[in-house]
Amino acid sequence: MSQSVKRNLLAAFRHLLKPLVRIAIRNGVAFPAFAGALQDAYVNVAITELRSSGRVPTADAISVMTEVTPEDVRMVMGSPVDAKVSEADSKINAAARILVGWHTDRDYIGPYGLVRDLQFSGSGAAGKNGAVGFLELTQRYCPELPAKALLDEVIRTACVQDLGNGYFRAITRSYVPEQLSTESIRRFAQVVHNVTETLEVNLRRSVRGTGRIERTIFADYGLPRNEIAAFDKYVRERGQLFADDIDNWFSERSKQKQGLDDVIFTGIGIYHYVVNEEDEQDFGKSLQ
Repeated sequence: MSQSVKRNLLAAFRHLLKPLVRIAIRNGVAFPAFAGALQDAYVNVAITELRSSGRVPTADAISVMTEVTPEDVRMVMGSPVDAKVSEADSKINAAARILVGWHTDRDYIGPYGLVRDLQFSGSGAAGKNGAVGFLELTQRYCPELPAKALLDEVIRTACVQDLGNGYFRAITRSYVPEQLSTESIRRFAQVVHNVTETLEVNLRRSVRGTGRIERTIFADYGLPRNEIAAFDKYVRERGQLFADDIDNWFSERSKQKQGLDDVIFTGIGIYHYVVNEEDEQDFGKSLQ
């Protein structure tokens, strides 16, 4: 692979990862856990590639393909999926450690088990109601990070409330900025995976007209901002008609009695996008 192709692919990966990283940050998934998931993906894809080519997926062979160390490859290969998830969960990020400490440390719990409101600093000694401040809480549980930055983060994510009188109140014990259901996460992952899988198949096609259908229609010169609501309404109506046609076609052919060995699960996705100009400009500058 030429260096220009590799450089452009890395620019493309960085571009497509941005929406995923936004979701990760908003939901308390820090870089170490995300990097661990990426490493797992590298190892598992390498295993599939080796098996499809008739080779034995040894740790050394996978390490040569991925540049993941043989030790880490063995760890991934020897760990069940639920163990990997538990390991990621155990790496609680700084904001989560602060909230857990605030709710469990006796110095920060008042009568009847109620969590105390805190000033930013208790000046190193017991503050109001015998509790030290947020600064001391940070120094105890996250000494490697600045207290002000941590306070800004837990306020931003509505885990802590600024009472406006110099005191701060913990609203929740868990650092989960966005409450996402298991089903919504599953659907998000499936949609993004299926779109990317289609594009990956089409990148590998050698004959024009093969591969899978993928069409993008866009306004060459942009759309007036005041027309976006009308466009949204239009594509919802037309998209539903198209979706109904596809659903009717499937209904005539997809039968419950069919065995799983005899079927392929397939479908069509419809989505409306709006270009993130900042991400697009950054991507354009990084391409060769």
